[in-house]
Amino acid sequence: MLHFKPNLFIPGAAKSGTTSLHNLLNQHPEICMSTVKEPGYWKNERFKHFKDIEKENYLNLFMKSNHKIFGESTTAYMYYDTFINNINSNYKVSPKFIFILRNPIDRFNSHFWWMKGLGLEKSNFQQALTENLNNEFKPYNYYPKYYFQFGLYAKWLKQFYNCFEGSNIKIITFEKLMNNQLEAANSCFEFLGLKRLDSISNHTSNQTALLKNPQLYHFLNKSAIGKYSYTKIGKYLLPKRTIDWIKISIKNSLKNWDKEKASYPKISKENRYDLKALYSKDVSDLKKLTHYNYREWTDFNS
Repeated sequence: MLHFKPNLFIPGAAKSGTTSLHNLLNQHPEICMSTVKEPGYWKNERFKHFKDIEKENYLNLFMKSNHKIFGESTTAYMYYDTFINNINSNYKVSPKFIFILRNPIDRFNSHFWWMKGLGLEKSNFQQALTENLNNEFKPYNYYPKYYFQFGLYAKWLKQFYNCFEGSNIKIITFEKLMNNQLEAANSCFEFLGLKRLDSISNHTSNQTALLKNPQLYHFLNKSAIGKYSYTKIGKYLLPKRTIDWIKISIKNSLKNWDKEKASYPKISKENRYDLKALYSKDVSDLKKLTHYNYREWTDFNS
């Protein structure tokens, strides 16, 4: 069975409004976005060894219809060489790429407090920044803590511009999306060769929340996605149908996990200044690479 090939990808950036964009684009009558936002299919280390059932499961994420555009929004694609390699090896006609970028300082802060809410970050902000600066990016298989690295947009986008025509790449910013969702969405529709819409239902990005009993949540989540060795032993003891039922039941329970709404504190002036200095070179490179001034990122206007 051949791989299903979407003709649109939103590969990032993480914590920059990709969920909102995914849902906004899905409102267009000629666009079908995947029912699972981040399937991670095209960067999977097992990609070349996928069985037909895995290929079929991916196909089933997309409605069988006469849509012109089929898309998905796995943010990890932005950071994985395997994604670009797999696209180049399997596509004769290049897909389209839409990147939504957020002021890297605010993206860092949002990512840090998101991980805090998940119960996966124990360090304070300054400790996390110091640790990040000493870490090199490596492929990850669970929630990543690459707060600083994920904001080096020029570094990651350069490989896309080197491998694909610029006419197949569109950049929008989180700030413009939040300021006028209809206009931002219509600019994407035009990029995709589709008609503009007169109205659209606005969508709010993932809100910060504190997980209740995060240890149990992550134990169940890792069990459902096979991160523990005991789950791999289970396939020898239970029928596949039973295992699949257990996984689905766990995943459904996690969707309704008890959370408490929270708002994270504003980043301090000192930390903002430090991050501005650390990101300035990359933002300068980004402006040259994408031919856009990013005026909405006021930290980098001077």
